[in-house]
Order: sequence, then C-alpha cells, then structure tokens
Amino acid sequence: MLSFPRGRAPFVVWVAVLLAAMTLSAAAPRAYAQNQPFSLQVRVGYEGAYRLAEWFPVVVDVANDGPDVQAVLEWSLPGRPEEQVFRRTVDLPRGSRKRVAFDVYIAGFVRNGLLRLLDGSTELARRDVTLDTIDEGIFLIGVVSNDPALMNSLDALQLGSYTSARVRHLTPGELPESAAALRGVDALFLHTFDTAALTPAQRDALALWVSLGGQLVVSGGAGGQAAAAGLGDLLPVRTVGAATQGSLALLASLGGTDAASLPASTTLSRAEPQPDAEQLPAGSGLLFRHHYGAGLVSFSAFDFAALRGWSGEVAFWQQVLRQVVDTTSLGIGARLSQFNLLDRGVLKLSSLNAPSPWILLLFMLLYVLAIGPLNYVVLRRMRRLELAWITVPALVVVFTAGLYIVGVVLRGGVAQYNQLAIVQSSEGQLRGQVTSFIGLFSPQRANYRLAFPAGTQVTGGPNQQFLNSRFEPIEIDEAGVSSVPLLADIASVTAFVAETTADLPLQIHSNLTISANGLSGELRNQGQLTLEDATLVYSDTFVPLGTFAAGASAQVQPEAVRTTFPSGLNLERSGVFERQSILNILFERDLLRLRSPTGAAASAPVLEGVYLIGWASQPVLPANVNGQDVAQNSLALYVLRLRT
Repeated sequence: MLSFPRGRAPFVVWVAVLLAAMTLSAAAPRAYAQNQPFSLQVRVGYEGAYRLAEWFPVVVDVANDGPDVQAVLEWSLPGRPEEQVFRRTVDLPRGSRKRVAFDVYIAGFVRNGLLRLLDGSTELARRDVTLDTIDEGIFLIGVVSNDPALMNSLDALQLGSYTSARVRHLTPGELPESAAALRGVDALFLHTFDTAALTPAQRDALALWVSLGGQLVVSGGAGGQAAAAGLGDLLPVRTVGAATQGSLALLASLGGTDAASLPASTTLSRAEPQPDAEQLPAGSGLLFRHHYGAGLVSFSAFDFAALRGWSGEVAFWQQVLRQVVDTTSLGIGARLSQFNLLDRGVLKLSSLNAPSPWILLLFMLLYVLAIGPLNYVVLRRMRRLELAWITVPALVVVFTAGLYIVGVVLRGGVAQYNQLAIVQSSEGQLRGQVTSFIGLFSPQRANYRLAFPAGTQVTGGPNQQFLNSRFEPIEIDEAGVSSVPLLADIASVTAFVAETTADLPLQIHSNLTISANGLSGELRNQGQLTLEDATLVYSDTFVPLGTFAAGASAQVQPEAVRTTFPSGLNLERSGVFERQSILNILFERDLLRLRSPTGAAASAPVLEGVYLIGWASQPVLPANVNGQDVAQNSLALYVLRLRT
C-alpha cells in the first residue's frame, strides 16, 4: 500500500491525471489515422475536366467504419490561396455510406485539387485530384452512358471558331442539380438509361440549361421510350408504341459519305413529332429537333451506337450540333465577371459618397486660418502668446475630432447591403437563372455571417484590389444552405457573387413576327411583376415599352423600332444603381460573351433572337446577415428570350 507524506498525495494525483489526459488527447487523432475508418471516392467535374471560370460538380462517396462524427468535406487548391475554398458539412454515423454532391468554382488554370474530410482540425481522410482545364475555345461534349467508348470520335469535331472538341463521360448520378453547374458543357448526349430516374432537381436543371442555350441530344432505338420517359415537353417528339426496324441510309446525305458502313437495318423508335419539330434529313424520321428557349433539343430515332465505325459519324453530328454554335445565347458560357460592375461604379453605396471638393477645401482653409492667423491674433490681444503651445495642439485635436465625426456621419452606423441581380430565362419557363452581384459596406471593423437560400452558389472574388476584408471559406450545411463568414475592416466593401435558380414572377406571352419591315406583334404580361424601363430588343435594335404593368398588353409596330441598343437608350439613375451603365457594360463590353451568328467572336456583339428586358426593385435573394433578415438596396434586370 502506497503512502504519501501529509499534503503531497493530492498534488501527485492531479499531476498523474493531467498527464493521462494529455496522453489520451494526443492519441485520439492518431487512432483515426492508424485505423483509417474513413474512406473517400471522388469524381470531379466532367470526368476530371472543368470549364474555366464556371461552376462544376464534386461528387463524393464517403464511408465511415469508425465512431459517429459530424465532419466537413473541404475542397481547396494547394498553392492557390487566391482561389475560393468550399466546405460541406456531412453527418456520418457509425457504419454509414453517403453520397454528397456540391458545386465548386475555379477562376484560373490549375492541375490539382484537394478534398479532405475534417473533424475540427483533425484530418480524417484526403484525396488528391488531377484536373483538366477546358478553356472557352474548346467545345465540351458530355456523354451520359454506360458505354465508356461511345461518341469518343467526336473529339475530332471542328465547329465554328472553336479550336477543338472534347468528349467527357458521366453517370446519371453525376448530372448536376443546378443549371449553373451544367453551364460549362456545350452539348450533352443522353444514352440508354431511364430518364424517369432523374431527380426533379436534375430535370429542372436540364430544362433551364437548355433554355439558356444548351444543346441536348437524346438517343432512341430499343431504349427510346425509357430515354424519353422523364423529359416530357423538352423533347421534339412523343414516343409511341413498340420500336420497329429501319434503315439509316438517308443519313449519308448529312455525313458527306456513302452508307456502306451503316448497318443495313437497325432498331428505330416510333415517334410523333411536335408541331415545331424539324427532321434531319427532311422527312426521314431519323432525327428530330426543336428550339427550346435559346437552346436546341434533338432526339434520334436510332441508338447512337448504330453509327459507331461509320466514316461519316463525325460529319453527321457536326451538322446536328452546328446550330448550337450559331445560336447566340445569354446562357452559353456566360458567367459574369464579379467585379467589373463594381469597379465601373455602377453598383454604388450611398454612404460612400464623398463630400464635395469645395467643402473639403473650405474645411482645410478654416483649419489653416484657425491654427495660424486666428490663433495668433487672439493670443496677441490677450497678451498671452506663450499659450500657443497649448492652443495649437488643442486646435489640432478639435479639427481631428471634427474630421472623425464627419467620417462617421458619411459612413453611417449600419452595414449596407446592395444587390444587383440579373435574371435570365425564356418565355414559358417557370424558373430563371439568377446571378446576383452583392456589395456589403461595413462602417466599422466587425465580423459578419451572410446566409443564402439552399442551392445558392456563392463565391468571393479572386480580385482582391476591391477588398479590405478577409473572405473565409464558403460553408455549406447538409440542407444546402450556403453561408459566408467574413471579417470586414472599417469602411470596407466586400463584394461577391451569388448564383441560383428561382421561381420566375415574370410570365410573358408573345405573338411577334419578324419581317423585312421589322418587328411587329403583341406582348402580354401575364405574371405578377411590373417591369420598369421595359425594352424589346432584336439584334442591335430596340423598342422602348416604358412601364410594363402586370396584366397589361403592348403593341409593337415596325415604325417604333430604334437603333442602337444599348447606347440608344437613355435610362435614368435609380437610387444607387445606374441602369444605363449596367446595360452598357453587360452588352457592349461582352460580359455576356455573345457570339455572332457565324460563330466567330463578335467585335460588336448583337443578340440573335428577340429579348424582353426590364427592371424591378423587388429583391430576388433575401439578405440575411448574422442570422437576421436585413433591408437592402436592390435592383433586378430581367432578360427573357421570347418565341418568334
């Protein structure tokens, strides 16, 4: 039996307990590392490829054979501190297997990404990812198929001004649930899977992506009915009855070669074309397509695999896809620059308005007079010139305090939240793509946390010259809610971009005709939103409609058409927003990356198709700062492609 001198036992016991606790705490992380109970399987982008300056998906399969843990999946780029870090919360009970998908964004060229599973500061697992950058000069084709070699020949496509084409394969589960994450893909081929298994979010993302300028091609054949099952009115046909047998010989006219290497007979879907569908070749019943918003949807009655080995395969698909290149769309490759609108001064914060130069000059003049001649005259009359060593510092303090008070008044005492949203959609769509430019002005040094609705993709800008704040990683919880923690310095502006889809309050029915005389017809506003400064735009011409109220109609006559859009407009300033400057930057400076009808880069881009644009002051995204909804200065520009 151990015995301790009187008064020593408690001290020894406490030391032993402390050492044991330190040992156990140090051993816990090592237990994770040694046992490796966590594993990650990662698929990034489109078979490892990502489009430069566009969102792309990260799909992670997580397995936990260890203790219960609420962990964080962190996406980062080693050696690139200027790039945004994304963190996704995931709850991992013991024995769980989960698939987690979230979207990320890379502004520059990188070759490697890093995904880590973290419990606090403890790294539970990691995966290094090799990345392939796709720049805007490459036509990216996504193929969803269980055949890993299908359509690989399309790497040889030569389309318009594109330097080359690239084919990348996806599984149905890797199709994003946001239109923004599909925006990096120029064309998408769906082959031999049941589209009814797509989630509603995936289906909605496909529809919006196409309506904004994407190209969707769906394979028929023996699996044609299953391929069409979940796509509804997206398709140019309605599949009916059992498949039949037929010849593909008529495709030779589009393939630029003979039909010798085509199968003599193949399985064809029975299809009834929609009224607006065209057939390629005309009357062949082999391939149908129609416009869907600004995009194009095609359905082949044959299985894509039937063309494998045909010498005209590439030339044929080049004819089918040509319209995608030639169609100008606000949606193709159109991620707007985060800071251009802010740097150009069109998203101004009222509390940052500097005082008049004349006021500053008067202030400086009073300061010089007070500290010099006035101070001397007063002290001389008092016969106390020796007091100058007191009065001069006192005057400096008084004027400094006055200057500080003026600064506080100019800055205000409450953070300002400004939002400029650009909403893009097409006639008949119930949802639209939203790109919001947000500026948060902080009158003092403070911590903020901004929260956005589920499914919103948020980035800070890589351009730090506009920021006097520290932008932390984007945090995404299990419900998909994104939050932005940041530490803002006094009088700083933090700018970032939030992108999402939203219900469209603007519903327009058009009956327009384009003729040699110009644009004519009628528009009806059947939605709940009144548009201010509404304008009908066709190419570089426009028709000003003024205020277009909900429930109202507008007649369009050829003699009302004016030139040149947008410089021909003369819009007034609206609060802190300069509408005319916004339009000038978006359209004249090619931020929308418009392409000419020939596919070549346009020096003076024009809109192909007819668009209705207009403004509304209702917020598109709520402003939630530090857990509370706050007031905001907001303006939304709606850009709606019309049917003609």
